[in-house]
Amino acid sequence: MKSKLLAVVLLISVSWVAQSEMTLDSVLADYIEAKGGMEVIKGTKTIKTTGKMTMGAMEAPFTFIFKSPNKIYTTFELQGMKGIQAFDGEKGWQVMPFMGKTEPVAMSEDELKQIKEQADLEGPLVDHESKGIQLELIGNTEIEGTPVIEIKATKPSGDVVTVFLDKEYMIEVMTRTKMNMMGQEVEAETYFSDYKEVGESGYPMAHAMSVKMNGSVVQNLTFEDVALNVDVDDSLFQMPVETEQQEAAE
Repeated sequence: MKSKLLAVVLLISVSWVAQSEMTLDSVLADYIEAKGGMEVIKGTKTIKTTGKMTMGAMEAPFTFIFKSPNKIYTTFELQGMKGIQAFDGEKGWQVMPFMGKTEPVAMSEDELKQIKEQADLEGPLVDHESKGIQLELIGNTEIEGTPVIEIKATKPSGDVVTVFLDKEYMIEVMTRTKMNMMGQEVEAETYFSDYKEVGESGYPMAHAMSVKMNGSVVQNLTFEDVALNVDVDDSLFQMPVETEQQEAAE
């Protein structure tokens, strides 16, 4: 009986020590290692993905192109029409024929805010200090039965992104974003799954994502092809010059 009691006490002690030794720095170090190391992260200059997005009964093929630092170009086809959303690091623009915008137009303030979030190729856990992001280690919890580590990231804008890392593999299981849009607080959750190693470096990337807004699924994305460090000219992300000149004249 005494030996069993001692074993239980030792087990609790080891568990408590493990909890107490978990710090934000140690978690971030494990996360960077799981991503292949800082050299791999910084060496990933572009990512091009193609796949399909489903929204209810509708299905739309898409292409996402990211370029460091903070550039993104997305296209998707819906109802026989092609939409474009892009951010060149400073300006955001879009072509949305489904909304009557058949020519490139500048994004609204809320739309610009949202695409800026998407354009950060590295995410809030990498170089957070230089980005003005404050991180707080919340601790251990669970997401749909999976043990995860919760980290709160507060951006300079005041928007909060909570990142949940798989406790075993130290990669994202889910992110929860709270932001103000049109005077209202919106909460979005993005779930990541079907991780595969990509490129020569074996960079781990999710090949499936599910997006919830205020608790309801609004998008499911399946990535069919992912390529790293493809050549992408900066002009792809820039708003067409003719459109900018027309806006200036108006």
